[in-house]
Amino acid sequence: MKYFFDDIKKQEELKLILDSWLGVKFRHHCGTKLGTDCIHLVVRVFQEMRILKDVTVPEYPKDWHLHKTHKLLVDGILNHLNVEEVGFKNPMNGDIILFFFGKSAAHASIFYDNHIYQAVNGIGVIRVHFMDEMWNKRKKYNFRILA
Repeated sequence: MKYFFDDIKKQEELKLILDSWLGVKFRHHCGTKLGTDCIHLVVRVFQEMRILKDVTVPEYPKDWHLHKTHKLLVDGILNHLNVEEVGFKNPMNGDIILFFFGKSAAHASIFYDNHIYQAVNGIGVIRVHFMDEMWNKRKKYNFRILA
């Protein structure tokens, strides 16, 4: 199977884009360099990579994941991206990692070079090690973008 990020030049472009988001403040339901949340970070990065076109993330309350089991993030990824679910054994640069909080997968990040790039409430866009204890135990899905 051929994956979008098999191409090393695309990986290099992804790294530049991801690094350009580091330090952006967290802001619920936004996706600009002035503030972003986790899903908008993923959407904007992949728009910059020209993988996604115009995508409107539907309105959602900050605590939707505490009360519902609806797979909001999973459905959004499956509806807008050509992906396959892969395990966590051999993550690849560009993989979309979803984490379980509350009753559903409610946090999104992008894997790159044994780290995950994510927008964290109260902190902003950060890069943490893929095996970081706090995040490792909450990993739920790993989606890989097909070419």
